This record gives sequence, C-alpha cells and structure tokens, in this order.
Amino acid sequence: MVADVEGIARGVGGIDAVVTELEAEFASLEGWSGRISHLLSLGRSLPGIDPAGRREADRVHGCQSQVWLVIDEGPNILRMSADSDALIMRGLLAIVLRLYSERTPEEILSHPPDVLDRLAVGRNLAPSRSNGLHLVVKRIRSAAAAAVEKSTVRGIVQDVRI
Repeated sequence: MVADVEGIARGVGGIDAVVTELEAEFASLEGWSGRISHLLSLGRSLPGIDPAGRREADRVHGCQSQVWLVIDEGPNILRMSADSDALIMRGLLAIVLRLYSERTPEEILSHPPDVLDRLAVGRNLAPSRSNGLHLVVKRIRSAAAAAVEKSTVRGIVQDVRI
C-alpha cells in the first residue's frame, strides 16, 4: 500500500526502510506500464509548491521539464518540497522526497542514490529526464554535505570558545 504524500514527505522510518518499501511497491507492479501508472499516481498526489512561491533560485536547471526543489535546514534535519510541470517528474520527485526529506544530512550522504535504478525506474527514463532526476538528487546531496560542513565548523568554533 502506498503511503499518502504527506507520509512520503515525512519519510517515516529510515532510508533503508523506505527503500525496502519502495522495492516491494514497485516489484508488485506489472512491467514498465505499471511503474509509469504508479509514478503518475504519485505525481498527482504530490502537494507541490504554490506557483506564487516558485523562485528561480529553487529551479533545477538542466531538467527536461521545469523542476523546483526547496530545501530547508532545520536543527540537524533537511526538509524538502518539490514540484514540476511534468506529471511523471512529479512522481519521481515524490519518491525522492520519500527517501530524503526529514532526514539528517549524514543519513542522506550515507545512502547512495542508486535506488531509482534498482526500482527499474531511472534506467527506463529518457536520458534528459534521467539527467534531471540525477540533478535533483545531486542538489540534495550537496545541501546535505554543506549542512555537515557547517555543523562541523560550528562544532570547532564552540570547542575553541570553551
């Protein structure tokens, strides 16, 4: 059973648990057409970003469609929202949010982004759409690395003050 998108965004359980859920979810689907149908359904359920709130700075350039990714850093956690003008990309974004939103930067960095290929989703996409998906994940991983670095610097500064 597919969790609602709010459950997806909260990412209940660790990334490993979500990967297991996703693998079971996609294994139960009939071929590529079943996977595409499921992705479209996920895309329709994605809350997205209010068009008035879409900023150029949040746009992921290099994607076949228009994609926005907002990453907010909380205390040792990254929260994300995403949207696209293409329904299939919205479905892929729902999966990405399910994997990475509401996670610590360290957890994000400790899990390679190969799950989409294992789900037989990433490798069946048009090259330009696959590239866009990889750019989204790259931006998330870059934000996680920056958050870890900032946390490390903050820790060093606190140690120096003591």
